[in-house]
Order: sequence, then structure tokens, then C-alpha cells
Amino acid sequence: MDTKGKGIAQLMNDNQERVFYSVIDSNDDALPGKDERINYVYITKGGKLNGYEIGGGTVGAAVELHMDEVVGKNINEVRKLAEERSKGTFEVDKVTAKVITDGSGNNTTKEELKISVYENKPDYLTFVSLTSGQIRDKYYAGYIAYTNSLVSSGDLLITEVSKGNVINFDKADGKIVEEKNKQIKYQIKFFDDIVALHR
Repeated sequence: MDTKGKGIAQLMNDNQERVFYSVIDSNDDALPGKDERINYVYITKGGKLNGYEIGGGTVGAAVELHMDEVVGKNINEVRKLAEERSKGTFEVDKVTAKVITDGSGNNTTKEELKISVYENKPDYLTFVSLTSGQIRDKYYAGYIAYTNSLVSSGDLLITEVSKGNVINFDKADGKIVEEKNKQIKYQIKFFDDIVALHR
């Protein structure tokens, strides 16, 4: 599972089927672990995402799935487990991302991925830092989600990678990843132009 330092939006748009897991960071160490409870399983290929919402929204829900149960399993085995334990499924036709960069414009500091569904419409989730770690004999890397909690880290979005591989934030490419800073700058300029017209 060579990632070549790509970001998650790029990996989800690759023409290779891949599994991603959204997990609750059970011990708040911001690292993937065997005891992490899986909220969502995402299976992607060519930008199309099939999402499986697992069990309930709280610990101790009737049906749970943990990372230890999927480590070492192939995609078809994970898909079968996700289908058996999902309380709902959804699709996103094309995974895209919006990135916010630092002052230089060269480094992504935050990324929003269109991988969720809210009120039957695709929705973006925000990620603010990177993570990687080992579970049993497999390696995982990905992102840490934004949270406003003072007592816990955000959920992790991870996928299996080859030993020594990392996942970086995506870089704006104008196709699947757009720079959000530019969008905001254009909106401000547009607003300033309208105000100037009415003076």
C-alpha cells in the first residue's frame, strides 16, 4: 500500500480500491490503535466512495467494529464486515477536498474532505493534523479531525500503508483539491467591488 506521500483525497481518487476507517481515538493519544472503535468504513476507487456507518453513535452500542477486527483483512472481508455491522450506507460520487494553506501558500494547514453525507447531501469533514502508527504487524496513516473538545482528540481517518510510508495533506491542484484561501480572497474582493459600486 504505497502512498508515495499523497494526501487522502488523491488516494481516494486513485484507480486502486482502498479502505479508509473513521475511528474514535479511544485513549486520546492521536495514534491509530487496535482498540479504536470504527464509526465509518469508506471503500473508494476512482473518486467514488461507498460509506458504511457502523453500529450506534456511542460506546457500548449494540453493534461495534474495532480496528483489531479488520487488521490484516482484505478489502472483500472488510466490506463483508461493514455490510454486516452497518446501520446505514451512503455514496459520494466524487471525493473532493478544500485546503487552507499557510502564509507562503506552499503548506496545507487544514483540509476539508467531502466524504460524509448530511441531510442526504455530500458534506465536508475538517482535518487539522496528521497521524501514523502500527497495529499488530500492519501500518496505518491518515488525518486527525477537528474537535472543539478540551478533553479528547478528534476522530482519526486512517488507511493501511506500507512500512515507512506516510500520508500528507493534499496540495491544491485545481481539480479534486481546491485552495480555500483563494475562494475566500475572491469572495472578499467581490464584496469590496460591490461596495465600491454603491458609493
